Amino acid sequence: MKRIIILLLLTGVIFISCKKNITKIEITFWHAMGGPLGKTLESMVSDFEKEHPDIKVKLVGMGDYSALAQKLMGAIAVDNPPTIAQVYESWTTQFYEQNQMFVLDSFIHSPDGLTEEELNDMFAVFTENNKWDGKFLTFPFNKSVPVYFYNITMFESLGIKQFPVTWQEFREVCKQLTQDIDGDGKIDIWGTGGGVNSWLFGCMLYQKDGRLLDESNKKVTFNTTTGADILQYMIDLIYKDSVSNFVTGYEPQNDFLSGKIGLIWGTIVSWAFMRDKMTFPIGIAPIPSWDKNAVLSYGTNICLFRKANEKQKEAGWRFIKWFTRPEQQAKWASGTFYVPVCRGALTQPEYVKALNETKGLQDAINQLDYAYFEPRGEEWFAGRKHLGEAMEQAMRLRLAPRKALDEAALKIEKEWK
Repeated sequence: MKRIIILLLLTGVIFISCKKNITKIEITFWHAMGGPLGKTLESMVSDFEKEHPDIKVKLVGMGDYSALAQKLMGAIAVDNPPTIAQVYESWTTQFYEQNQMFVLDSFIHSPDGLTEEELNDMFAVFTENNKWDGKFLTFPFNKSVPVYFYNITMFESLGIKQFPVTWQEFREVCKQLTQDIDGDGKIDIWGTGGGVNSWLFGCMLYQKDGRLLDESNKKVTFNTTTGADILQYMIDLIYKDSVSNFVTGYEPQNDFLSGKIGLIWGTIVSWAFMRDKMTFPIGIAPIPSWDKNAVLSYGTNICLFRKANEKQKEAGWRFIKWFTRPEQQAKWASGTFYVPVCRGALTQPEYVKALNETKGLQDAINQLDYAYFEPRGEEWFAGRKHLGEAMEQAMRLRLAPRKALDEAALKIEKEWK
């Protein structure tokens, strides 16, 4: 009996010793997730490491996307990139041309890869968005869709039955919401509010079958009569209709939460930052449409750099694959309110709970069925900035809409040349 006990004890010591001596493969992950987003990512990385005791994921937060872009470009210049990182499409195009990216197809189609069923479960817009030359260069990471948040109590008090479906209806609802409560001639409650919004401009353009750029022919296509009309509509909400408070930063969100604005545009992920500050019921709605439904999906993808050694590449792929599984996407989407990248997540109990508890969330997710993505060329890295600057000039009445868009187009075309 004593011999059996001693043998069991020795076996336990050997097992513990072996467990402690597992050689870990360390991979670095550069990201720009902060606040509740960063906390959710940290929690999930901890779960991954528990399931994969041979892998250590070193998270390196960069604060914001501008800092992440600068750090990545600097690291590549000295041939010392991280193992994996968040990347926008325009960065990916640049890094791909510099032969810095590892093509993921060799892992995807390996025994430890993904089945055809798993690939087909991914939303089509994300599948298309992550392929270059017909091959997976990246995988979707934090993806979002545009939405409107609205004050349900205010809607009900004014007899507004539903969120507007068209932009014409949107204008009328904003007029109903805008109020001078004390009769002093000053607006106390605005219908809507916000600053320059090139994302929303792009969505409206696609709804009218327009496009931002023709990348094949290297031509800007937003400076058209259609583009000018859309920009004029946004300007009219501010000055002609006096229903939109033209303010920037987080002021519109703060005014909305304090009941001074009836509805505001946002990315779906804004819910993660607002939900603990809500003092009245808030609904989420898809953005209205013009001629057809269309939205632009935003957010970054995750890439694997060629510089990593073979074991790091394998570990990096294991993390990417794990992170995009339905059960992990359900946890990610529930914690951050980014959209799940695969349909399977929508039936996971954790996300079903979020869908049931959040009015309009399912409708917002349904926008992925008619979603597009932005131009992926290097020129759009600066192009989006040029468009935003042009819109501000027009929205501050310094330039006519078409003139402002034409000037932005010239700047972008110079990027191509």
